[in-house]
Amino acid sequence: MLDYSKSFIETQFPVSKVSKESYKERKAVQGQTLTGLGKWWGRKPLILVRATVLGVLLPVSDNPKKDRDIFLKLLTMDNEGLLLRKSKNLSTKKVFQLLTKTEREKYFNYTSTEDKPAYKKGMLKSDKDYLQELTFNRLSYDEKLKYCDRPEHIDNLPSAEWREINSHLETSASSLQELIRQLGEKKYGHIPRVGDCFAGGGSIPFEAGRMGADIYASDLNPVASLLTWASLNISGTIDEEVEELKEFQKRVFEEANNIIISWGIEENEQGWRGNAYIYCNETNCPECGYKVPLLPTLVIGRGPTITLAKLEKDSVNKKFRIKIIENASKEELMKSESEITLTDYSLKCPNCMKVTPIPSIRKDKDDGIEREYRYNTPNQLRKWGVNDFKNYDTDIYTERLYCIRYEEIKVDKNGHEKVIRHYVEPNENDLAREKKVEELLEIRFSDWRKKGYIPHTSIEKGWNTNQLTYEKGWTHWSNLYNPRQLLVTGLLLELTDKLAENQKQMVVGLLGVNKSADWNSKLSMWDNGKSPSVKNVFYNQSLNTLFNYGCRGLQLYKTIWFYNINNFQIDSKTKVEPLNATEIKEKCDIWITDPPYADAVHYHELTELFLSWDKTMIEKTFPDWYTDTKRVLAVQGVGESFNNNMIEIYRNLANNMPDNGTQVVMFTHQDVKVWAELAMILWSSGLRVISAWNIATETESGGLKAGGNYVKGTVLLVLKKQTSNEIAFQDELYRKIKNEVQFQIDSMRELDDKEDPNFTDADYLLASYASSLKVLTAYKDIEGINVQYELSKSRNSDEENPIESLINKAVKIAYDYLIPDGVDSLVWRDLLPEERFFIRGLELEMGNVYQISAYQELARGFGVRDYKEMFENFKANSVRLKTATEYRTRGIDND
Repeated sequence: MLDYSKSFIETQFPVSKVSKESYKERKAVQGQTLTGLGKWWGRKPLILVRATVLGVLLPVSDNPKKDRDIFLKLLTMDNEGLLLRKSKNLSTKKVFQLLTKTEREKYFNYTSTEDKPAYKKGMLKSDKDYLQELTFNRLSYDEKLKYCDRPEHIDNLPSAEWREINSHLETSASSLQELIRQLGEKKYGHIPRVGDCFAGGGSIPFEAGRMGADIYASDLNPVASLLTWASLNISGTIDEEVEELKEFQKRVFEEANNIIISWGIEENEQGWRGNAYIYCNETNCPECGYKVPLLPTLVIGRGPTITLAKLEKDSVNKKFRIKIIENASKEELMKSESEITLTDYSLKCPNCMKVTPIPSIRKDKDDGIEREYRYNTPNQLRKWGVNDFKNYDTDIYTERLYCIRYEEIKVDKNGHEKVIRHYVEPNENDLAREKKVEELLEIRFSDWRKKGYIPHTSIEKGWNTNQLTYEKGWTHWSNLYNPRQLLVTGLLLELTDKLAENQKQMVVGLLGVNKSADWNSKLSMWDNGKSPSVKNVFYNQSLNTLFNYGCRGLQLYKTIWFYNINNFQIDSKTKVEPLNATEIKEKCDIWITDPPYADAVHYHELTELFLSWDKTMIEKTFPDWYTDTKRVLAVQGVGESFNNNMIEIYRNLANNMPDNGTQVVMFTHQDVKVWAELAMILWSSGLRVISAWNIATETESGGLKAGGNYVKGTVLLVLKKQTSNEIAFQDELYRKIKNEVQFQIDSMRELDDKEDPNFTDADYLLASYASSLKVLTAYKDIEGINVQYELSKSRNSDEENPIESLINKAVKIAYDYLIPDGVDSLVWRDLLPEERFFIRGLELEMGNVYQISAYQELARGFGVRDYKEMFENFKANSVRLKTATEYRTRGIDND
């Protein structure tokens, strides 16, 4: 008997498998489906969205195990699905290792060893295929994923699988899209409509639309709306149309190439083409007066051979020549490290050897006046004007082109082309070409600004944007680009505007310009590694100014202009618009949102870089859209106004949802205080907690936190409308919470597969959080809890609020109830928190759990603060506790 009043995600969720699949998708980096369209921060993995939508729509039956089997089958996470996704063969050596002695004797030569196995001569392909399947099925889930494509790459399930699915769900589908529509009909009486009011990069709308649901997507930020529109209408279009869009990209690029060749600004007298240009700032040493290039490194490239810059003093003109040395020796490389002119954010003059801090060169001054944001004290840098596109000779910082990478094309006697790269010091002709670039830009500058082909907007003050003015004096977004960058990117936008025949062509071109704006700016670092190239501005979530940077020639634009368009046809009804979430009037059966909750990233500021290029073209392409980031309305920060804004948004979403509708809120799992605050926000919005699941999607990155570990555990908080009018007393709640926690843990244990565990201690702990909130939010009001007062308090307050207290009690109930196998309950209760943590940590290791987030959750639950010393390895996805020998006598008082 199927119960459509309750969803699969309310009762269970395969967190382990979904976590592993999410991690696999994350590790694909640029191979992810939507990343090619453009930069956005924190896109959720598509498999996480697919699992969420499916989990909300699937009903529950009286056979929970069968429900789970069907869920996994639909996601191709069962054995048959993994075999269907298997795209790589196990090596002969791996096959041999996984076979029994009898099997080895049957299929391998008697001389075979684990290092040198060999199949018997004349072995049939069918036998080899059989061994591939046999040994693949003996691998763990993690190991199987190494040989598999992602679930999204499977077009459809075999008909036999659909017969089993339809039999259980009482449907007649032959594709995922048909199934989603039929489940929606059964649950809501129509095709389900999924909404997202924080659409960002478009992951949630795209995946829900690809699955067959109708879509409503909005975001306050028009750049996010543009990306979401592109995900649904470009990544969601047919192959033939994508080919036409690629032809359009090629047409624009070829026209730009012809114009640039005619201008003569990239080709030198030998016929070599300029591929990359490297610039640096210069400043006068306050001690000796020499003009010094500010170079944090003299290394131009480390591969395929070493290329260095070398300073030579020009005593007559009190400046330095920068020679370029190709095929440098390792000795020269080592010597160059001591000759850099910028170290510890200070000028190190190679003439007088005096060191001067950069703030002294800028003449920073603390005038004692309190101003908003950071980077807000005055200095003597000239503030650039709206018409400025280059430094003045009298500026504190001037700019200099010091290296060009040219490409020479040689054709051998067989007609094969070979590209040879040359790094050269600019000569008089090169500098004349630089001058011509400036002249060409100057001719067009005013006209292009009016037409929107180059930025014309000013930089508003802000947490990130202040840095641009404070450190460089830039006041307009065009100031972030040198003349060559403005000329080439502006040309691409002009040609896009002139050649585009429809909305999709305009958007494809606009996204290419956005990628150019990110990958070719004065904030684009020159990567001097084994494959030297120009990096992007947003390698992390900030606007970092540089003293030397890379600039792309048109040929190096190819990798960003011809971006990946991974398309999957979407036939659903979709609507996308930029809109404040409090103003939404669209009805949706399911709202799935990833709010900027407790988020330190200032999206509204960072995206103004893109919007400075997009503004006029968005107005032309989407006449009904606004074209500013609506900073004042952005949901950000902490405190009472933030909380009230969140309540207003989620109350509006609840009002635009049917009584049997569902909301899933995704957020980064942090401490109990954050949980308590979010629970009160959602409770005040007229929602109640049904369940919560934690998906670990951690990868390593140096971008966010010191120490190199970027840990991301995404909680799926499942909510329904609050319909109760009951009022409860706090003293009544403890018993109900205890019963709910124990019931939830028992039901999860009953469902868990001992051979292939789905739940860890972190999941049971999370269940205790959710259980306490489920009991709490089931009531309209709790006597003695003043929600408005609690939400008005600072999040940093040391005072424990009543909701925190209830969650902490639930956690203690869970830990007292989760006694390890073989440990007496009385012994367990007498152990110190650190001892409990270590024993539980060993259990996680035994279950092949290596995610940092799982151990962090344990530490939170046991109240253990200093736990890192217990680990031999504490890197993402390779966590390991110390053994006894690794501890040695550490911590023992030898006195």
